[in-house]
Amino acid sequence: MASILLIEDDELLREYLSEGLGDAGHRVREAESGDKGLAMFRADPADLLITDLVMDDGEGVGTIMALRDACPQTPVIAISGNPLYLDSACKLGADRGLLKPFTMTQMLDTVAGLLRPASTRSA
Repeated sequence: MASILLIEDDELLREYLSEGLGDAGHRVREAESGDKGLAMFRADPADLLITDLVMDDGEGVGTIMALRDACPQTPVIAISGNPLYLDSACKLGADRGLLKPFTMTQMLDTVAGLLRPASTRSA
């Protein structure tokens, strides 16, 4: 399956998502901040990035913008409890946004949709 970089500062949510994505066959690497996540991505790019938007150390919108500059073709899923932040993130480069709380099924469906070849994706 895919290599996914998960950036989330909430340890319990990060573990939940990592386990669910891993159970679905994906290889998941985890970072607790945008700064650490970008460093990990630069060292070993992933097929897909999932990032929280509000974090203590390196916020998600800046992470998305930096990733878009470095690797514009990598799909990005933004996650947040604030719909206004999600709207901004999608305008600034995230391919999809998921409003917390979401289900693992919603996450897996979103991941699957973004990993399909571009010719078969729907908006």
